[in-house]
Amino acid sequence: MNLRGRTVLITGASEGIGAACAAAFARRGARLALTARREDRLRAVGGPEALIIAGDLTEPVVRRRAVEATLERYGSLDVLVNNAGVGLYAPTVTTPLEVVRRLFELNLMAPLELIQLAAPHMGRQGGGVIVNVSSIVGKVTMPWLTVYSASKFALNSLTDGLRMELAAQGIRFIAVCPGHVKTGFGAHALAGRPPAALERTRAFSITAEQCADAIARAVEREKRTVVVPAVGWVLVGLARLAPWLLDWQLSRLYRSVERESG
Repeated sequence: MNLRGRTVLITGASEGIGAACAAAFARRGARLALTARREDRLRAVGGPEALIIAGDLTEPVVRRRAVEATLERYGSLDVLVNNAGVGLYAPTVTTPLEVVRRLFELNLMAPLELIQLAAPHMGRQGGGVIVNVSSIVGKVTMPWLTVYSASKFALNSLTDGLRMELAAQGIRFIAVCPGHVKTGFGAHALAGRPPAALERTRAFSITAEQCADAIARAVEREKRTVVVPAVGWVLVGLARLAPWLLDWQLSRLYRSVERESG
């Protein structure tokens, strides 16, 4: 897809990967519609030309407004980037279920409803691209964020199923699975903080700009699944070929995380 003149709706666009995506798509000549809770940050990211839709995506009315406003302004919707999400670093068996529901509402239900709203328009215009920003932990569960991993596994499965369901309408789906991205994501988690051991990891770390460029290239080149950095595929392969070994190693790491936090 040549992105010049295309309409791109990006969620969670006020900072981090979403803001970097706005810059990456703008450099390629796309028309931007940006949504997140902070209007001031969205305006700083998008500049005077971007359409700004401020609101909380856990509210269905905001999801509908984001798609409707985009179509009203631009008359088309070519690319939807479901980037908004929230983390949770907490033991699974003691996490209140209302917190789990809040996480799944943003990480899974919001992307699903946005897809349901956007797909009919994309089908009528002859196609489009939907990008779901998942995580490497949506391929390999990390025990210090099990519930978050579960939400991202679900998002990956949703992406794969919809790719088959909507292929005949010309709608492509891309799952993006970053490793550790150097953003403020951990500071906004619903509970807990990223383990210090994770923060010290370098092999699987990338910047938001690197992730956004990978996303934009995937849209241009019709990729299906993106794992960034590419070394993440080694972890995915290990999980498939020797799950017992990975379980053992991650269990050891989790015990060390518990000792650090305890």
